[in-house]
Amino acid sequence: MEIRKKPVFMIGVAAELIGVHPQTLRMYEQKGLLVPRKSIKNTRLYSQEDIELGRYIQKLTQEMGMNLAGVKMVLDLERRIERLERENARLTKKLEEQQREHALAIREVHRSYKRELVLLPRGELVRRSPSPS
Repeated sequence: MEIRKKPVFMIGVAAELIGVHPQTLRMYEQKGLLVPRKSIKNTRLYSQEDIELGRYIQKLTQEMGMNLAGVKMVLDLERRIERLERENARLTKKLEEQQREHALAIREVHRSYKRELVLLPRGELVRRSPSPS
């Protein structure tokens, strides 16, 4: 598990690191903004990533004046953007690979052409006349 995602902080420490009251973290959890892991004894444990998210939520509410519903919308939209950017990168990579394969296929077709010119004496050139209907 990545160190930033490892749940190590109990609610009191996490609240202090974020600069809020523990009850605020419980409210964030109730609203679905912040989801701590639970220990075997059902103690809330927060990761460094959770702390950073909590600080971001605080910034949105305190500095930008958003309510928690607005914060939830912002977080949902940011997650959606991240997901779409990953999908876009994946599809771009796939398209580039297909374009390379297509270019190779075109080169192979061009290589398969017979490029020999056969010279014919002038008198041997036959022209077709339109067929009578």
